[in-house]
Amino acid sequence: MDRRLRVRLQNMRRSALMLVTYVNQRDVYFHLKKRMGLRSRSTSQDCRLVDSRLPLLLLILLGCTDSNDFTEDPPGQWRTGDLHVHATGASNDTGGDSTPSAIKTVAIQRGLDFVVLTDHSNSTGSDPSTREEDPVLFNQGPEFVYWNEAARLSQAGTFLMVSGNELSPVADPPNEPRGHIGCLPGSLQAFDTDSAFIDRPKDLVTGGDALRQARERGCFTVINHPFGQVAWIRYDWTDLNYDALEVFNGGLGFDNSDLEAYNAWRCDLLQGKNVTAIAGSDNHRVNIEAPGNYLDAALGYPSTSVFVQQEGWQGILQGLRAGAVVLHEGDSWLQLDTYDAQRAPAEGASIRWLRLRGRLDARAGVATLRVRRATSCEDPRPQSQPPTVTETMLFERAVRGGFEFDEAVAIDGQSGVYSATLLVDDGRYCALSSAAVIAAP
Repeated sequence: MDRRLRVRLQNMRRSALMLVTYVNQRDVYFHLKKRMGLRSRSTSQDCRLVDSRLPLLLLILLGCTDSNDFTEDPPGQWRTGDLHVHATGASNDTGGDSTPSAIKTVAIQRGLDFVVLTDHSNSTGSDPSTREEDPVLFNQGPEFVYWNEAARLSQAGTFLMVSGNELSPVADPPNEPRGHIGCLPGSLQAFDTDSAFIDRPKDLVTGGDALRQARERGCFTVINHPFGQVAWIRYDWTDLNYDALEVFNGGLGFDNSDLEAYNAWRCDLLQGKNVTAIAGSDNHRVNIEAPGNYLDAALGYPSTSVFVQQEGWQGILQGLRAGAVVLHEGDSWLQLDTYDAQRAPAEGASIRWLRLRGRLDARAGVATLRVRRATSCEDPRPQSQPPTVTETMLFERAVRGGFEFDEAVAIDGQSGVYSATLLVDDGRYCALSSAAVIAAP
């Protein structure tokens, strides 16, 4: 018998014995990883190391096939928008040229499908040339200044503009947190646009007071820039019953204050809350060039993409409530999907695979793609210090600008919050995934 054929048969016998001993696919996988000294939790990386050492049958059993052998994605579409935008005539400090019409033009140029105008609650004034406030106008409204104009500028199936609000109480002097509360209307048909929000007198309205008003109005509530760069825009955590946290705010790219908000979001999920992470530019001047700068964020940088199964605002709200989001700047993308051992879509304790699909914007240099499992947090809220998260790194690799990736990461079903980040050192063109939660038994 030919020597090479004899060796091959011996290898097949060894493989058969392994199959008898380790009949479960995942047992085979983790046993071989240990025997061969493989450290990565990514099957795509492991397979590149082992594909010259194992017979084809075992490669298939190990999951060393293209990551597109997962079950097909569910029906639906990704829709990209900016959930935090200010317009001239409804928010002060907007430069005078950020009209709803101009915002629509730039939004479409930058590939946005929708924009929400979150103009400051009107006690802060609507004069674009000043930040001075007139006490005579306190708590008088109007609040949803461009409700009808936004509807007029919307085009079914092409572009959607919604008039929302950002409730903006303030301390006096403004050196303590109060917070800015985003109000995304819960309906475009039956919603109170006439009543004023109460955000003054200064120092007497807390962030929690504003949040309760937004909740009672029927808003999808967002805590914007909760750990912002200056005290007066930070949240005071006097009410913790919100729908979303803005964990990626425009201006500096993904910075330390965003990371603190990101950890607060993961801490919320660990505590069993249903909170969605969102991104918003906080744009005040529509003609700022992308990607923006410290003082002036560019429209759509960053943006929130929402997976929708129903077109229109209600479909977007459903996706937001489900946490079906990707947060990103420019063309960067990071989508996290979860599957069971047979690579069918799964949630909760049945999850055994995390699939990461995305790309890094060509304008970026190199980013690091990471997958983490958060297991606990130390949460000082309602004090103003950010939570501290205990986590385990499951996967890490570099991604160059202009390149796509499709990675499959095996997990063993342990409880925790699983999420992924695609971060560049300078904070630009980053992307954040949604989270997968496996509750403790």
